[in-house]
Amino acid sequence: MEQLWQWLDFGGLMLIPIAVASVVGVALFVARWRAHRSERVIPLDTKIRVLQAVRDEEWERADEICRKSSSPVSRVYTEGLRFRGAKRREIREAMEEVGRREMNRLERYVGAVGAMASVTPLMGLLGTVLGMIRVFQVVVDDASSAGGVVDPTALAGGIWEALVTTAAGLAVAIPLYLGYRYLLGRLDTLSVDLEEAAGSLLDRLAPPPQGIAAEAVVGTEGARREEKEESPDSAEVLAAEGA
Repeated sequence: MEQLWQWLDFGGLMLIPIAVASVVGVALFVARWRAHRSERVIPLDTKIRVLQAVRDEEWERADEICRKSSSPVSRVYTEGLRFRGAKRREIREAMEEVGRREMNRLERYVGAVGAMASVTPLMGLLGTVLGMIRVFQVVVDDASSAGGVVDPTALAGGIWEALVTTAAGLAVAIPLYLGYRYLLGRLDTLSVDLEEAAGSLLDRLAPPPQGIAAEAVVGTEGARREEKEESPDSAEVLAAEGA
């Protein structure tokens, strides 16, 4: 503990904003990490109960389940239920609009974590530069008073003291940057999961036309049949090679 206070004394005033940035960055990361948990964004129980109520055409129960939940998926489901009976495209567009708003809410303060990870090394570098300026000022004063003789140990000690802020800035920035990248990955995963959850409700409210699905299957089988017809028979290939 005594050595820690000694380092703080050596680092100077720039260690104060670095410490503040570390506290703010960690607090924002923890808050966003809690908000990005799957059970808070897409509660499995809420999703299953709403889909079951829609399957049984119990619309009031489905609306009640969504109102009792404050999760992003429940708000997307509420919008989809409000547009039930409309065309599939209209329901999808309404749910996508709410989904974009929910993702914007989830993205709040994530950029601030990245900003803290980017600015703390710069603050550390600034502290080092200010420390070096102070060291060289002391060296010049000592050289003037001592007839041009400079003590190298004093210079080395001053440089060591000035580098404390750079080390502190990097020590704060590295874990914050890793946390920032983690939050970005979580956002990508939650975006896909939320889209899949919305698609599950959309298929129950407005099932896709069977004709389109059948045409897709027939088209795939036809393409495979044409590819098979175009490829020469293996026996014919062997006969041609033998000739």
